[in-house]
Amino acid sequence: MAQRKDSFSFDVDLPVEQVWSVVADTQKMNELVFGLRPSTIVARDVEKARIRGTFGMFAPEYDEYPWAFQVPHHYRSARVFPRGVLRRFEFDCRLASTDGGTRLTLESTIEGAEGIVGRVAVGVFARRLAASVSRLEGLFRAAHATNTALGFWRPSNPDREAVLARARPLAESVRPALTVDEGAVLDRLVDHIASATEADAARIRPYELADHWGVPRRTVLTVTLRAAHAGLLRLSWDLLCPSCEAPTSVEALKDLPAGGHCPACDVDFRADFDKNVEPTFRPEPAVRAAERVVFCHGSPSSTPSWIAQFVVPARSTHELSIALGAGRYRVQGAGLGAPLFVDVDEQATSHELKATIARISDGGGAVGLRAAGTRLAPGTSAIVVDNAGDEPRRVQIAWRAYAAGAATAADVTGVGLFHELFGADVLAPTQHVDVGQRTILFTDLVGSTAMYERIGDAAAYGMVRRHFELLGAAVERHNGHVVKTVGDAVMAAFDLPIDGARAGLECIEALRGLKHSDGTSPDLKLRVGVHSGPCLAVDANAHVDYFGRTVNIAARVEGLGGPDELVLSWSVRAAGDVAGFVDELRHAGHDVVDEEQRVKGIAAPVAVTRVRVKSANR
Repeated sequence: MAQRKDSFSFDVDLPVEQVWSVVADTQKMNELVFGLRPSTIVARDVEKARIRGTFGMFAPEYDEYPWAFQVPHHYRSARVFPRGVLRRFEFDCRLASTDGGTRLTLESTIEGAEGIVGRVAVGVFARRLAASVSRLEGLFRAAHATNTALGFWRPSNPDREAVLARARPLAESVRPALTVDEGAVLDRLVDHIASATEADAARIRPYELADHWGVPRRTVLTVTLRAAHAGLLRLSWDLLCPSCEAPTSVEALKDLPAGGHCPACDVDFRADFDKNVEPTFRPEPAVRAAERVVFCHGSPSSTPSWIAQFVVPARSTHELSIALGAGRYRVQGAGLGAPLFVDVDEQATSHELKATIARISDGGGAVGLRAAGTRLAPGTSAIVVDNAGDEPRRVQIAWRAYAAGAATAADVTGVGLFHELFGADVLAPTQHVDVGQRTILFTDLVGSTAMYERIGDAAAYGMVRRHFELLGAAVERHNGHVVKTVGDAVMAAFDLPIDGARAGLECIEALRGLKHSDGTSPDLKLRVGVHSGPCLAVDANAHVDYFGRTVNIAARVEGLGGPDELVLSWSVRAAGDVAGFVDELRHAGHDVVDEEQRVKGIAAPVAVTRVRVKSANR
């Protein structure tokens, strides 16, 4: 059997973390440097994936085993070919800090089939690999020389000008609804649609773009939603595996499954709006045909929350030296049950963690993680994993920032613009999805019944409609959206307690302004209640609505208030920024009282903060 080993090494005048962000993105490496083809997974289990398409004539299919890697120092991949002229290809990448930057070392092992055909194939493949490494070195030189490392991968679409010609008229139809800053983002978005690689154009993540461009996330989200409504982009929804973040995409929320199973991680999971349901965008086909092609399935960049992965052979021990900053980490693995959580904090003194993967001898054949200690001090720690079982086990160390670049469904459905533009894209009537923590606001218009009697139905209804407009604008200004109106009451939802609290105060002040300008009903007042907690999202009359205990308590909290009162529940008041906001109100002369109240349907008393909002002329 023909075999060849090669090693390439060169220095880069960039820090290790920056070099890693490039070489670990093997999706781009395979497409733009190595010239490999898109590939598809034809079968998958916990041990390996059968992949077709990458190596063309060299090998029609191969088995790819889980990569071993540690961010930002090294990764290693192994591919075994059941047929074709190749038999095995291993690739190892290592980064080491130097005085001037980074030493990058790339090593390969290529095995071919028996005979002359195998030897020729190995030689041809090795020459192509060497040429690709040379191109990579040249790209690093150019990136350093032009100081463009953050935008390392140059745009790559030969049809850019044709896409621009189709995209610009649609973009101009959006521009009148945008601010100046949003218009600038729209221009960058159009250029991205036209210039990006097909893989990048086919899965546009608003928050990821915002972070890369250095602009507010909500700005990019607003622009992408309006672009989708105008026919420039198409909105879809990804259900992410909570371990590896692999997406399963559907076109509409009503098609979203209640949960899923990831064969690579061997985990079942539920759809959770707040955690693993992500809206993404791609160009409308009439603008640019872009499919989610994949050039590398095992890239460390595809699992950004994993900082290390390794396989521990049966009845063996693996020791990993790794630098951990303060925060919470997970030690996890396919088939190992619940993850082991590791807290790294300044107060801890231990640098040793021993996580044992063991077959528990209770007759049930259970497998799980056990640890001698789960608190570490920041710095370099030795993590030892003992596999006392009879099978090899794949283990990952993941950090807490799961899906940090995702604009979750809770983010998007919490924006009033989404409901305005995409009211029909809702959950199926029988479907409900966990949303996680939401802040719910209820209002009640005190004195509206008497107003109807005094000024008549038409005039009173007009007053109620104007009050809805004012309250809706206040809610939007504080990053929330109006879920629904019932009679003369408003229900709104927010991501953050502080936004709900500030919106509640502004609603009361806005109604006062309406009364003074209109003068038809000087006795009209508002009371507002705000509460935070977990919710369920369901379809109700072609809109996403929220239900559950949190919503019920929020309605009860509103009922505790009097005219011109803002009532904040214990869950809202406990947020640190809300505590500061309440202190500001107290110093401004508003009456602030902390108390406990009993409410209907809730067994325990509810702790609340009541704010009697003073008049401007008091």
